Amino acid sequence: MVEQIRKLRDLNRPGGGWWRRRREWRARERLVNLMMASGPELLNEAELRHWKSHAMVELMLKFTDTAMKKDDMVEALARIEALNAVTYENYQQAKKELAEERAAAG
Repeated sequence: MVEQIRKLRDLNRPGGGWWRRRREWRARERLVNLMMASGPELLNEAELRHWKSHAMVELMLKFTDTAMKKDDMVEALARIEALNAVTYENYQQAKKELAEERAAAG
């Protein structure tokens, strides 16, 4: 399903002609069919994978501007282990708590 989402994003970029629009339409149909057949568990897994990859990129970008020290390596490894251990339930709970904190602060 993640591959279908990536394909659809690639086809959805500006430009192109009728052929790309036709391919995008077909890819969108396949994605909808896949989502309907798979149920919410697979969609949740796709959201979690997207979040994990985004968080991993942010983590790696943090250390690109300077040389890493031993403490930085320990911190990076601890964060990577924590990212890999996250389940969808933990992710949803953290999102809910963050939204509540923002609502209380705002």
